[in-house]
Amino acid sequence: MGNYFLIKTIYKKLTNPHKRKLIKLIAKFNGGEAWSPLIRRLFKDIHNIHIGIGSYGGCFEHTKIPRGTSIGKYCSFAPNVHIYNGDHPKNFITTHPIIYNPVFNFVKKESITRTKIEIGHDVWIGQNAIITSKVSKIGNGAIIGAGSVVTKNVNDYEIVAGSPAKVIGYRFSEDEINKLNEIEWWNWDKEAIRENIDIFQDSKKFMELFK
Repeated sequence: MGNYFLIKTIYKKLTNPHKRKLIKLIAKFNGGEAWSPLIRRLFKDIHNIHIGIGSYGGCFEHTKIPRGTSIGKYCSFAPNVHIYNGDHPKNFITTHPIIYNPVFNFVKKESITRTKIEIGHDVWIGQNAIITSKVSKIGNGAIIGAGSVVTKNVNDYEIVAGSPAKVIGYRFSEDEINKLNEIEWWNWDKEAIRENIDIFQDSKKFMELFK
């Protein structure tokens, strides 16, 4: 507990570039970025960003991921993924944040609605993807193509790409998707996954085993 309090205190005082360097250092000695419980605790306590085990990459770029975001297990984030939780108001006299964001010391409380996004398990988000404030949920197993601009929710195992992002396919059939959501392999412990890694590499064998 004492060590965590010290690390947390130091982390809070660092500039954003140095925060990222400390995260990399912690990852080196605390099981790696995908597994470190300490990094996840820092992100939850300080940034209010919840990141599941196994997830890695751009999900730890906290300046691009808003507070309140929930990210599932085993997600793959490429660099420079931006998630937005609010829009500049179009119906006010100005769109400038002086009229709605107390950070600028013109108003005492925020006057726009912030959304919170829930990202499921086993989600892959490509580099430079943008997720707008109109999105509240990205389903399990979804893939978002690099450079995509996502303006609406993404269902389980959908593959979306483009600007605005559109559905270009599904990873599996509807029955297979339902089965995968029942199995919830992302809740298995690491050893169970390791022991069955051959069937993870063969989707037909995996589906047959749990038919």
